[in-house]
Amino acid sequence: MLQAVLALDKKYRIPIHLHYYEGYSIQEIADILQAKPATVGTWLARGRMLLKEKIGGAEDEAFSI
Repeated sequence: MLQAVLALDKKYRIPIHLHYYEGYSIQEIADILQAKPATVGTWLARGRMLLKEKIGGAEDEAFSI
C-alpha cells in the first residue's frame, strides 16, 4: 500500500499521508498546505480513487489504509 501512496502525484500523496498516516484532520491539513478544507477533501477523494484503481478492489467496499 505504501508503494502505491508514494507513487501518487504530490498533490494527492501529501494529503493522503498527512490524513491516514499522521492522523491530521482535513482542517489541519488545509492549514498546513494553505488550502481550503473543501480542496483538501477533494484531493483526498481523488487520491483514494487513484489508489483504488492501482490496487484494485470492489467499488462498493469501504476504503481504508
